Amino acid sequence: MTDAISYVPLFCTAVVALIIAALITVIKIRHTAKVSFISYFALIVLIFACIYTALHPGMLTFALLILLGTLLLIPYCVMLAFGKPQQLIALEEEQDEPEEQAPEVIVEEIAAEKIELVEKGKAFVALAADSFSTKDGFQTLLDAINSTCVEVTKANGGAILMVDEFEDLITVKSFTGDFPPPYKLPEDLPHKPLRVSTSFKYAQFPLRDNIFGEVATAGKAELLTVPTLDDRVFENGPEDFLKLGSLIFIPLKMRGTDIVVGLIALSRNPGTEPFSDAEYDWAQTLCGFAESAIQTTLRFKQYNDKQELTKEADIASEIQVSFLPKKLPPLAGLNIGTYTEHTSGVCSDIYDVIPARPDRTSFVVMDVAGKGMNALLVMTMIRAMFRLIVNTTQTAGTILSWANRGICSEPNADHFASVALINYDPTKRKVQLATSGSVPVIRYNAAKNAIEKVSATCEPIGVEKTTTYKDIEFTANQGDIIIVYTDGLVEALNAQGQQYSLTSLSNIIKANAKSSGKDIANLVKTDIKKFIGTEALHDDQTLLILKIQ
Repeated sequence: MTDAISYVPLFCTAVVALIIAALITVIKIRHTAKVSFISYFALIVLIFACIYTALHPGMLTFALLILLGTLLLIPYCVMLAFGKPQQLIALEEEQDEPEEQAPEVIVEEIAAEKIELVEKGKAFVALAADSFSTKDGFQTLLDAINSTCVEVTKANGGAILMVDEFEDLITVKSFTGDFPPPYKLPEDLPHKPLRVSTSFKYAQFPLRDNIFGEVATAGKAELLTVPTLDDRVFENGPEDFLKLGSLIFIPLKMRGTDIVVGLIALSRNPGTEPFSDAEYDWAQTLCGFAESAIQTTLRFKQYNDKQELTKEADIASEIQVSFLPKKLPPLAGLNIGTYTEHTSGVCSDIYDVIPARPDRTSFVVMDVAGKGMNALLVMTMIRAMFRLIVNTTQTAGTILSWANRGICSEPNADHFASVALINYDPTKRKVQLATSGSVPVIRYNAAKNAIEKVSATCEPIGVEKTTTYKDIEFTANQGDIIIVYTDGLVEALNAQGQQYSLTSLSNIIKANAKSSGKDIANLVKTDIKKFIGTEALHDDQTLLILKIQ
């Protein structure tokens, strides 16, 4: 029984040896450490010793085989103990690998003229920064760019022209030196140097049928060494000072875009060396700096103009709101409802209630064309006229005609206005009205349960001085509703691009005809806001409701 049990450790030792052999194989495959073939021989001897002893019992054979396996491990251990460290071997292997050659850095010597161009370009940027704080800063910048380009290229004359995108014109903004016009001079212009240069200095050209407009439209720089061979160039004569030499044209673009905002033109007199390719390149380099400087200045000017317009519009809006009645006066036999919504920067609509006499209360709804201070100026003048005149015995049509003549007589009042003026006599329920332009007056006829238009179409105030406006009169009945509105209300758009329309307004009024004027105005307000949703308003909205009681 004891001999049989002694075989168990032998077989366990063989199994452990097999596991160690498997692990050593994994180490060798993954290269986590160096493994010698001696290790395999030693393990094989150990396994063989265990199996042989189990089959042929005898301690002598087992001991000899174990000694052999142990002796096989001695050379491997000696090599690890006294050989080179692994880090040193790896370092030597790395040193044996060929070194990668670093790329050769070639340093090009910058020519002196290029350094000078950069310095002059930096001066443009500095001038652009200074131009913000002075009234003539932009003109100073253009003159500096022009004179610098003339100096660097040794030109005899130079001009900078700027594009007017609204008029499709290109206009001379800077002129210096001797520059024979490369375009046909007017027939009536004397061929004298001073007259010709003065004419050129203030000239403007269409964006076609001339060399300036054609180059600006094409957006491509050009060097013309013999300009008379170019069909776009016209040489005047016969005077020598009008003869053309070589020319350079370089468009000025907004950086990063193909939008041409201007043009630099340089001229060299005949009889001298034409512009060289190097001088042409220098001019283009300078124009690159000029584009950055000009773009910076123009962008700041646009921003500043926008801020000024916003400030002006805010002031105009404050005054516009101050003109609205703070509290509607109580009027016997009449219930009033109003709704007004002003759009930022527009300042076009206003309404007014003027209790003139016991037998006359005047109502005004006005929509002035235009925006900002100019619209406010016309609005203020018409409002002041009405407040002065409605207290007289004149009819609504006469008052409107007088106001029209007054506005047309003002040289600076270049805006027109659509106005509805209603004079109401509460003692007789008599309605007298006159309208101009696009502010209509409609009536809800309680007896017919129908909406009727009562105003007539006529020219706005401020268009023609001789225009007269007719009176429209009728007697209202109890339950009738007089409605006045501006086009901004019925033309308001929703997200689908649909207009609110007069039909929607009429439906709200008919459905709520029994309500008070104030309630009807509030219902229209709620309905139109629901219709518009989150869409922005593009025009003022005004509604006046007069409910006859």
